[in-house]
Amino acid sequence: MNSLFPTRRDFMNFDRNFFGDSFDHLFSSATNFDVDIKESDKEYTLEADLPGLTKEDIQLDYHNNVLSIGAKQEEGKDETDEKGNYIRRERSVRSYSRQFILKDVDEEGITAKFDNGVLTIQLPKKEVSDSTKNKIEIQ
Repeated sequence: MNSLFPTRRDFMNFDRNFFGDSFDHLFSSATNFDVDIKESDKEYTLEADLPGLTKEDIQLDYHNNVLSIGAKQEEGKDETDEKGNYIRRERSVRSYSRQFILKDVDEEGITAKFDNGVLTIQLPKKEVSDSTKNKIEIQ
């Protein structure tokens, strides 16, 4: 009798139970990507792994000390019979988005390149003088 009512575990595994293993790649947690950030005295270097994407799929923005990386990937598979009728037609869209706070960056000097699935962004630092700090006297 208990098997007639779905349990919480059944809902948690809905994608696997309903679609089977052939659609597992559609439900994977692919909304993030791996990023390495290195800091030196003169710049930040960010490397993001984005395999399977092209540079046209990627959007970069630096505004108010925040570096935003976004990407959108669309895939489709069509299988037809000899008459051109669909036997199977699949479409998927994946969106990737990450943001990083990187302060004191010279916005005019930012460069980026995309090679073999790796996005490399160079963010040179501004010269920051100590006079920008406001010392507050306690009374």
